[in-house]
Amino acid sequence: MKIALTADVHLGIREDHPERYNALRDILEQLKDENIKELIIAGDLFDKDFRNYVEFEELCKDYSGIQLHVVPGNHDPGVSDKSIVGENISIYTSPTIKAFGSTDFLFLPYEEKRAMGEKIAEMESELGRKQWILIAHGDYYGGVKELNPLEPGTYMPLSRKDIERFKPQNVFLGHIHKPIGWNNVYYTGSPCGLDINETGKRRFLIYDTIDGSVAYRTVATDVLYCNESFVLVPSNNEVSRLEHEIRKRIESWDFDLVDHEKVIVRVKAEGYAIDRSAVLEALEQGFENFKYYKNEGPNIDNLSASSDIQLNAIAERTLEIIGDLDWGFGGNEPEKERVIVMALSVIYGA
Repeated sequence: MKIALTADVHLGIREDHPERYNALRDILEQLKDENIKELIIAGDLFDKDFRNYVEFEELCKDYSGIQLHVVPGNHDPGVSDKSIVGENISIYTSPTIKAFGSTDFLFLPYEEKRAMGEKIAEMESELGRKQWILIAHGDYYGGVKELNPLEPGTYMPLSRKDIERFKPQNVFLGHIHKPIGWNNVYYTGSPCGLDINETGKRRFLIYDTIDGSVAYRTVATDVLYCNESFVLVPSNNEVSRLEHEIRKRIESWDFDLVDHEKVIVRVKAEGYAIDRSAVLEALEQGFENFKYYKNEGPNIDNLSASSDIQLNAIAERTLEIIGDLDWGFGGNEPEKERVIVMALSVIYGA
């Protein structure tokens, strides 16, 4: 039996954000085509303080053969079976164990100032020794914590010790909008980017209760956000090097050409350059086929000019050394770009 999973749709008034409704509709269309009849939404189906659910109910009516299982998140305090109606909509406002095929799913709705481990412990005797799946909304502390930049703080945390103790077969969470995973813990990610920081293709997941596999499906969204930052080091070939990097970045998006019209970009350059004007022109030409976020255009406010030949040579050599470092950039360590920026600040005395 196949179960689809998504989270963090953040629906509001359709007129304000039609792309979010369209992303959910695309998921439902794909499920209809694949004859998948169950969709789990792991929290934040709606945006904060939203209370009118008619447009969502109308959307669900168009897909009466698909059952939607809604586990409220921290943005869904008013979501319940009293506020939302629909024959194919089930809302779980208290911890609930539901069987799909031979697999038990534990639905844990968000509860402020509680930890997931506490909630699972309350259900432990009912789970028994069977294999089971956790569906919830909150933060996973399993080594490196992935932050939600829109919501600082801790939201109903789940620890690695909780997983070792209770032994869920898989964990599917909402709250972090970035699609990521660690071992058997998955964030589905939001099916439509909510702002410029939620970049790239969006996805939802398919879980197969028979073989335990997790598959990815791409959501055909109305908008694709891309946020590109370049750190420059002064050199005689700084512009050609930048042009090459721009082409690499665009290729790395892995978008079909027909999707380029959906792209919205934010572009900035920082560091040091011999010719700031030429750098700005290269950025404008490199991204001329895409729309800019809020019509901002390329930002070079943090790009300084340098004509000091000796410092520029030191910066060039430093960039080569950093590139050769056996250093696990990111995670608990600074990103490579930050390392370069800090090195430049030392060299140039900024």
